[in-house]
Amino acid sequence: MNISLNWLTEYVDVSLPAAELGELFTNIGLNCDGIDETGSDIVYDLEVTSNRPDWLGHLGVARELATATSKKFQPPAVKLPAGQGQIADVTSVDVQAPDLCPRYTARVIKNVKVGPSPQWMIDYLEAVGMRSVNNIVDITNFVLMEYAQPLHSFDYDKLAEGRIVVRRALPGETLVSIDETTCKLTPDMLVIADAKKAVAIAGIMGGLDTEVTNETTTILLEAAQFDPLTTRKTSRALGLMSESNYRFERGVDPVALDEASQRACALICELAGGQMVEGLADVWATPYQAPQVTLRPERTAKLLGINVPVERQVEILAGLGLEPKLDGEKIACTIPSFRADLTREADLIEEVARMVGYDKITLLSKVAHPVRPMGLFERIRREAIHTLTASGYSEAITFSFIDAEEATLFGFDNVICVDKKVRRTNNALRPTLLPSLLRACKSNQAVGNPSVSLFEIAAVFPAGTDKESLPEEYIQLALVSTEGLQDVRGCLAATVNRIAPQTKLEVKPADSAGLAEGVAAVVLLDGEEVGQIGLVSAAVLKHYGLEKSIAAATLKLPALIERANLTRTAHLLPKFPPINRDLSLVIDEDVTWGELIKVVHSVAQPLRVAEKYVTTYRGKQVPAGKKSVTMNLEYRSAEETLTGQQVDQQIEELLTPLKAKFAAELRA
Repeated sequence: MNISLNWLTEYVDVSLPAAELGELFTNIGLNCDGIDETGSDIVYDLEVTSNRPDWLGHLGVARELATATSKKFQPPAVKLPAGQGQIADVTSVDVQAPDLCPRYTARVIKNVKVGPSPQWMIDYLEAVGMRSVNNIVDITNFVLMEYAQPLHSFDYDKLAEGRIVVRRALPGETLVSIDETTCKLTPDMLVIADAKKAVAIAGIMGGLDTEVTNETTTILLEAAQFDPLTTRKTSRALGLMSESNYRFERGVDPVALDEASQRACALICELAGGQMVEGLADVWATPYQAPQVTLRPERTAKLLGINVPVERQVEILAGLGLEPKLDGEKIACTIPSFRADLTREADLIEEVARMVGYDKITLLSKVAHPVRPMGLFERIRREAIHTLTASGYSEAITFSFIDAEEATLFGFDNVICVDKKVRRTNNALRPTLLPSLLRACKSNQAVGNPSVSLFEIAAVFPAGTDKESLPEEYIQLALVSTEGLQDVRGCLAATVNRIAPQTKLEVKPADSAGLAEGVAAVVLLDGEEVGQIGLVSAAVLKHYGLEKSIAAATLKLPALIERANLTRTAHLLPKFPPINRDLSLVIDEDVTWGELIKVVHSVAQPLRVAEKYVTTYRGKQVPAGKKSVTMNLEYRSAEETLTGQQVDQQIEELLTPLKAKFAAELRA
């Protein structure tokens, strides 16, 4: 943003050397990127942050400078000349898209004489990098650089029926802009139209058919507020950039736009001999209601570490246009329409800090940094990461937001979403990590890496029981893998066993949204339901464009933390060797491994030290409706070497309840 020193001195007394003034700009947040002395003027190149659109005009910068130097801010005194007739008799404004155009105003000026601008205006415009066109265009540009409010002047006589319609573009509609670009419009774009056709692209550029020329005698002057997101998208889609859309994309002051309109009208009447039509055509969807924000002076001292007198705090806030009122131990501020970035007490304290000077904040010679041992959560997180990475999984770190549609794939219909005006896509807080991990799988597939095993430990935000309650946030562990369900199940078991070795991990078949029917289960820790496991359903794979089958699991990490036991115990190495036996049992197809091992555990055998699943067989040697499940049993004595006969007796003890419960038979 180029700022002319000569222009700036119209509103505030500036008596600092050029370099010192540039340093002051930087200190108050307007980073000075360069100083250019051009003839009798000095131009500052200032970097304006996106949250301060008021700095995109000389008045906004002058207000800040006046406050920082304790000088008087003197905005231009505007007085409209008396008008003739009534605005309602010559024009009207119909806003058909109030969501994209919150406010639109129009004034009409007759008997103008289009011609060259006075030299003082040409000098000001050229100093900030704008060329002179004619007095009417130059005045709108001058006010643009003064108030940070874009204006547009239409040749009134070229408007069909002399009226304005603010609407979305029609399908297939076209418009030739003033730079002679043929623009193909779409219904998601906002246009300014007359009674017949579009005559301007809202917030970006006017149309060639209604531009002001030397033959123009009557002007309709537009001052409006347009939706920043729509303006930005339209500008990028059409490849049109202008000083106007640069400001509309960052937001304009809905109140001061009328002040800018009056300023331009007064200059047109003065410099182009115009005559006002009395009144203003004004369509305002929701008039601005100034919010109140309070500041506790003692809180300023605590945050900044310096004592700023209350009177100085009030002076700074008043200089910035916040109308502070000292009420007991609080300062109540009325937030003006040009400072939408001020929403809380800390924002006001930052304003005080800027104007007092960050260099006034005391620097300590030492910084205290307490060193504490690693907390339980971090220790468990580290153990989980070590276990899973050792199992061949890679850790993923993904974004916390997903599309609401993705949440419904996994049965979450009520999700927490941000305002669509702020974020229209990926605007839902994820209730589960699976959508994020499946996206990561898709990214790997797209670059030729279809075989992936990923995990993530992060917060999820399932919605509360009603719309008023906060989300039930917790930390979740999630795994996805193309290596199969058995691999995911084994890695989950290894993680649980590493962190909570005394905890009983079970899976119980149960259908779950997002997982394939019949190949899904709930995960239980000591009987408590804490997650899901299964194959991702075909519908979900199709949604993400995934080609390979993917197994997935989730686990509530707090449930694992409650059962954690990271203390490792040591045992003497056994003196005597073990004996392992494979036991292949032919059982009914619907008998699960969990049911089978439960019966095994019910038989007390001190010599049996371990049992594990080996395989399941279905084939010619097994009758229809049956399957053969093989388990490995390990026996060992701490006092002697076991004999085969002793182990055979142990096996017989197991077979009796297994045969009774499941009619199990030993496979030949």
